[in-house]
Amino acid sequence: RGIPINGCTTTKICCRTNCLPGRRTKPENHVHFASVDEARKNDFRACKVCKPISPADDRAWLPKSER
Repeated sequence: RGIPINGCTTTKICCRTNCLPGRRTKPENHVHFASVDEARKNDFRACKVCKPISPADDRAWLPKSER
Protein backbone atom coordinates (compact mmCIF):
# COMPACT_ATOMS: atom_id res chain seq x y z
CA ARG A 1 0.00 0.00 0.00
CA GLY A 2 1.42 3.35 -0.96
CA ILE A 3 -0.49 5.68 1.36
CA PRO A 4 1.74 8.19 3.20
CA ILE A 5 2.20 7.39 6.87
CA ASN A 6 3.37 9.43 9.85
CA GLY A 7 5.07 7.88 12.84
CA CYS A 8 5.93 8.90 16.39
CA THR A 9 9.44 7.88 17.45
CA THR A 10 8.60 7.83 21.17
CA THR A 11 5.54 5.55 20.94
CA LYS A 12 6.56 3.68 17.75
CA ILE A 13 3.00 4.08 16.42
CA CYS A 14 2.28 4.86 12.76
CA CYS A 15 -0.83 6.71 11.61
CA ARG A 16 -2.46 7.98 8.46
CA THR A 17 -1.49 11.58 7.75
CA ASN A 18 -4.83 13.00 8.86
CA CYS A 19 -5.33 10.93 12.03
CA LEU A 20 -6.07 13.31 14.93
CA PRO A 21 -3.89 11.56 17.55
CA GLY A 22 -1.08 11.30 15.00
CA ARG A 23 -1.26 15.01 14.20
CA ARG A 24 -0.65 15.79 17.89
CA THR A 25 2.86 14.33 17.73
CA LYS A 26 5.60 16.80 18.62
CA PRO A 27 7.63 17.83 15.55
CA GLU A 28 10.87 16.49 17.04
CA ASN A 29 9.27 13.03 17.43
CA HIS A 30 7.62 12.99 13.99
CA VAL A 31 8.87 10.76 11.16
CA HIS A 32 7.40 10.15 7.67
CA PHE A 33 7.10 6.86 5.81
CA ALA A 34 6.11 6.18 2.20
CA SER A 35 3.93 3.21 3.18
CA VAL A 36 2.68 1.09 6.06
CA ASP A 37 5.12 -1.64 5.04
CA GLU A 38 8.06 0.74 5.44
CA ALA A 39 6.81 1.77 8.90
CA ARG A 40 6.38 -1.86 9.97
CA LYS A 41 9.91 -2.69 8.79
CA ASN A 42 11.10 0.02 11.17
CA ASP A 43 9.25 -1.63 14.10
CA PHE A 44 6.28 0.75 14.20
CA ARG A 45 2.85 -0.64 15.00
CA ALA A 46 -0.42 0.50 13.44
CA CYS A 47 -2.57 3.12 15.15
CA LYS A 48 -5.72 1.69 16.73
CA VAL A 49 -7.69 4.84 15.87
CA CYS A 50 -7.12 5.20 12.11
CA LYS A 51 -6.05 1.60 11.39
CA PRO A 52 -3.67 2.34 8.50
CA ILE A 53 -3.34 -1.35 7.57
CA SER A 54 -7.08 -1.72 6.92
CA PRO A 55 -7.77 -1.69 3.16
CA ALA A 56 -11.55 -1.33 3.52
CA ASP A 57 -11.53 2.39 4.20
CA ASP A 58 -8.46 3.60 2.28
CA ARG A 59 -10.50 6.01 0.18
CA ALA A 60 -12.19 7.56 3.22
CA TRP A 61 -8.86 9.02 4.27
CA LEU A 62 -8.18 10.72 0.94
CA PRO A 63 -9.01 14.40 0.52
CA LYS A 64 -12.52 14.83 -0.91
CA SER A 65 -11.08 16.13 -4.18
CA GLU A 66 -9.26 12.79 -4.70
CA ARG A 67 -12.07 10.35 -3.78
